[in-house]
Amino acid sequence: MAVTPKRRTRRSIPAVLMRAGTSKGLFLHRAHLPPSESDWAAPLLAAMGSRYHDARQIDGIGGASSVTSKVAVVSPSRRPGVDVDYTFVQVAVGDDNIDLTGNCGNMCSGVGPFAIQEGLVPVPPLPASAASRSVDVRIFNTNTERLIVETVEVDEDGYVVEDGSYRIPGVKGPGSEIKVAFMDPAGSMTGSLFPTGKRSEWIRVDGVGGVSPFSVEVTLIDAANPFVLVNTETLPALIQSQPRDSPISLEVAESIRQLGAVRMGLATTVEAAALVRGTPKLVYVSRPTPSLQRGSLSGGALDAGDEASAPADVQILAYSMGRPHPSLQLTGGVGMASAVAMEGTVANRLSKRNKTALPPLMDGLPPTPRRTPSPFSALAGDEGGTLPSPSEPSETLQNTHGIIKRNIRLAHSSGVMEVETWTRADSEDGLVIDRCIVSRTARRLFEGNVLYYT
Repeated sequence: MAVTPKRRTRRSIPAVLMRAGTSKGLFLHRAHLPPSESDWAAPLLAAMGSRYHDARQIDGIGGASSVTSKVAVVSPSRRPGVDVDYTFVQVAVGDDNIDLTGNCGNMCSGVGPFAIQEGLVPVPPLPASAASRSVDVRIFNTNTERLIVETVEVDEDGYVVEDGSYRIPGVKGPGSEIKVAFMDPAGSMTGSLFPTGKRSEWIRVDGVGGVSPFSVEVTLIDAANPFVLVNTETLPALIQSQPRDSPISLEVAESIRQLGAVRMGLATTVEAAALVRGTPKLVYVSRPTPSLQRGSLSGGALDAGDEASAPADVQILAYSMGRPHPSLQLTGGVGMASAVAMEGTVANRLSKRNKTALPPLMDGLPPTPRRTPSPFSALAGDEGGTLPSPSEPSETLQNTHGIIKRNIRLAHSSGVMEVETWTRADSEDGLVIDRCIVSRTARRLFEGNVLYYT
């Protein structure tokens, strides 16, 4: 007698689909997911269409790329001085797994607007005389245990303003500027800015893709997310001549990433590193070329003027989940800008401010100092004060807090990302990264329920 297969049960999750920065994904309330994160994989894989290893995600709402297969889970925060908690989930494309090991800065740029729109951050109405104002939303990222402060424009009724004249590379249309400030970004997963204690070092790659063994110069840095920054000038000529998405290039890039993960202490073996594709992330760094140094590729307001045509500091190619990224992760901007700001790194020496021949490797640099206290502690009152808002005038910040601000420009395949990098001198630890601020735009695309089967 034939056995009739049991019918699957249709489920639904209230959700909002948003374009946030150069990413697109689901924004969910944590209360609408199972209490344990270990139980999130089944509903999220089904909702995005990644079940059964479907690389097209045809049976879900995912867009068949890593930048369109993301989820932001948001909830009210019980932490002092914080508005909402945010957990980032990277849903694999063509594989049956999810990754919660790192943050996504682009998706994070939508958390502030989402929190205001969903009533998680109440905004009192403005006086009739005021047309709009900016509101700071304080976000705690649970993946990296770091604070992010977003400055979002709201109208006279307290609603988020989405339309505007600000443009970012990788998004054709303009929108309202959202300032995303990554506070104290160093040591997001490893506890220090330079996990190995070196500003630059060599990694040996053996027998990959038929290429003879070679060594490549890297900077292993942890700012907002862990990154392996590769000096492209030290890659073998064969790899330099290959398209970055060719099979051999992808294999070599992934091998370097896995070896970097082991050195950073994020994996015990390269086999273990292969199982976690989200972190660390890989970025190829090179000197900027003239075609990528001027304003035609730059972001900013429509009338950005002279600032938009400023030259880039470095040229980069980022990888995401094993494939070349179409632009640059926002956390990649933070990691790259932090590296450019710190003497002795690959990015610093390849930047436009260091066009001379490469100096000897700085393996003898002193160990990386311990990470400075998190600004979250200051918000809670443990450090005897509060942090300045990202929107405070620069003169106040420089005079009161000893902050040195610098705009660092990162050229990528879709344009130029500008990162406002704040550093400060510390008598014990030397130069430290206080925060990095990047501007994004975001837009709510639809709201309703995502349907899936279990």
